[in-house]
Amino acid sequence: MKKRLLSIVMTVLCCTLVAASPLGTAHAANTGKTINFADVGWDSVELNNAIAGLIAEKVFGYTWTETPGSTPIAHEALISGELDVNMEEWTNNIANYTTDLQAGKFKELGVNFDDNHQGLYIPKYVADAHPDLKTVKDLAIYPELFPDPENPSKGVIYGGIPGWGATQVIENKIKAYGLDAQYNCVLPGSQAALDSVITSAWDKKEPFVAYYWDPTWLMGKYDLVLLQDDPYNAETYQEGVGAFPAVKVTVAASNHFASQNPEICTFLSKYHMSSALISEGLAYMQDTKADHNQAAIWLLQQHPELLSQWLTPQQAQVMTESLQKTSDNTAGTGNWLTSFPLVLKPDTDAIDNAVRSFAAWASPVLDTIQGGLGGLVDAFHWVLEHIPWFVLLALIFVGGWLSHKKIRTGILYAVLMGAVGVVGLWAEMLTTLSIVLASVVIALVIGLPIGVLISNSMRANRIVRPILDTMQTMPVFVYLIPALLLFGLGNASAVIATVIYAIVPVIRLTSLGIRQVDPEVVEAARSFGSTKAQALFKVQIPQAMPTIMTGVNQTLMMAMAMVVTCSMIGARGLGMEVLNAVNRIEIGRGLVAGACVVILAVVLDRLTQGWVKKQKELEHQLPGKEKK
Repeated sequence: MKKRLLSIVMTVLCCTLVAASPLGTAHAANTGKTINFADVGWDSVELNNAIAGLIAEKVFGYTWTETPGSTPIAHEALISGELDVNMEEWTNNIANYTTDLQAGKFKELGVNFDDNHQGLYIPKYVADAHPDLKTVKDLAIYPELFPDPENPSKGVIYGGIPGWGATQVIENKIKAYGLDAQYNCVLPGSQAALDSVITSAWDKKEPFVAYYWDPTWLMGKYDLVLLQDDPYNAETYQEGVGAFPAVKVTVAASNHFASQNPEICTFLSKYHMSSALISEGLAYMQDTKADHNQAAIWLLQQHPELLSQWLTPQQAQVMTESLQKTSDNTAGTGNWLTSFPLVLKPDTDAIDNAVRSFAAWASPVLDTIQGGLGGLVDAFHWVLEHIPWFVLLALIFVGGWLSHKKIRTGILYAVLMGAVGVVGLWAEMLTTLSIVLASVVIALVIGLPIGVLISNSMRANRIVRPILDTMQTMPVFVYLIPALLLFGLGNASAVIATVIYAIVPVIRLTSLGIRQVDPEVVEAARSFGSTKAQALFKVQIPQAMPTIMTGVNQTLMMAMAMVVTCSMIGARGLGMEVLNAVNRIEIGRGLVAGACVVILAVVLDRLTQGWVKKQKELEHQLPGKEKK
């Protein structure tokens, strides 16, 4: 009977899978050809991918996918053949673009658009309030208008994304015009971070000056004014003198794909858009909440002339007929088995608007918190940078010696930390250590009392435990978003995100350690007249100290890991060095910076573990721990 039932189940399952597969649908005519497009993280390239992918699918019989990555990474993947096509090769942001092209490492198919603008922008409400602020050089008059939250004595200019060629030009421009004496140049770790800075400041109607470019949805939504500069000069441009030229954004393919797919490459070589057209599509997405595929269909329907420019008359006719068939049914392309039948999308825009409205409403309080957190980081950094390097190494030596009772251990830790200075990253290490220490201090101040509370209260434990589970399993990048919106770019946001991520171990292990204390020992203390507080601080916490210190150790390690991630929201230090290396595909630089992160983490881990070991040794000397 069981065998028969199993046979029936397997038969039904096989039939179901056949029905669900492409072979069981009307779309069986799959040629097996696939295009892997580059997705470098912004909407314009995804829209271009959707347009080109739609035509490739309907006219040429291809399927298509996207692979995410930064601009330099996508370029290298194109050269290696891991990517087939990049619809937006921003030639100014790829330092070795021309060299690689001349060396024949990839195929440039054509120009997507070359009518874009980029440079330093201010909001229109600032331009209207200060009509004499028209040029980049005029910024020298108004540093107090754009105060740096991390250093209010100077202004702040938000530069480009680390690794972009334009970012280096911005940094050179600030130096060439003498603005570095009055402004700090802060590099957001990602476009999302830069967008957050601009949108948050706009909501609060705060002044800002930031590097940006078009076409983007943000440029279509917000009225930003480009600061004028000297005319473009090819000889001085890289030095930062002169305006940005309009960038040639090309369509490029890997050599293998270009050689194996000449017909579709002919179409891609004719593919030509404009900033205005792309911005039109992005504005449609912003207004209607359409996805990139829906926007692609809409844009091609609005501009049928594009098809005649890109395709042969026969191909254009096929695409036109396809658009007519699919325009009313852009969703639900899957079948009833593989596509979930009921989709209720949460109103994420309402959440975004609520958070942004709260950020604007609570701006005075949030600014105070931001200043306090920044001040705490600055305090740690001031202490660390004023300790002579040899004194700090001596302290590390003593700490390693005392915690492990071995001189060679202290020497090893001191040598490892000294290696960070030898490779020229001592200052970055101090910055990272400052953020870590500030985050850990806050995590302990908040986490230890909570751990004590839930150890003695089942009701509190039932309330707090799901919250801790959520905090522990939530992807770390999620913490960066509200931190950015509420506290802006920089160390304050990094501390907040790090505390949320790293606080869980100290809470859990503090609670665990106290609950594991022998109840008989606690009862004995109470019988001799100890109050609950006395029993807690003189009996439970001392005996739980090894477990608590383990929690401190884990919190420290998680804070160390998160601080590196927080480079994406402008946290400086070793994390920013790693991010720069990744975005620029500089393997050696990445390995050196990564090794320094490892050294700092290992030394901090071993020092705290040594103190945990000492606490365990002391535990055996406490009442109730003697061997019977």
